[in-house]
Amino acid sequence: MLMKVLKRLANGERYSNKLMAKELGIDEGMVEQMVIQLQQLGYIEKEDMSACSGGCDCASSSKKPSCCNSSNVNINMWRITNKGKETVLRLP
Repeated sequence: MLMKVLKRLANGERYSNKLMAKELGIDEGMVEQMVIQLQQLGYIEKEDMSACSGGCDCASSSKKPSCCNSSNVNINMWRITNKGKETVLRLP
């Protein structure tokens, strides 16, 4: 299941934990734990949002590396590391 989450993140599309949980048939808390685990294993890393656009003033915000959209909802952005990319390429 962990590799399914990594594969989904590697698609480069935006997602929410809620949407991913629904797609995978698991609860949101489990998705959150798997994302944390992928980060600890070095497959993903938080995106540096200091230069983000969209008027959320991330550069001066204490919310780095998260940002807020027009709904004032915090968003974590993730980047797949080279280790993560290599792993995804080997997945069936």
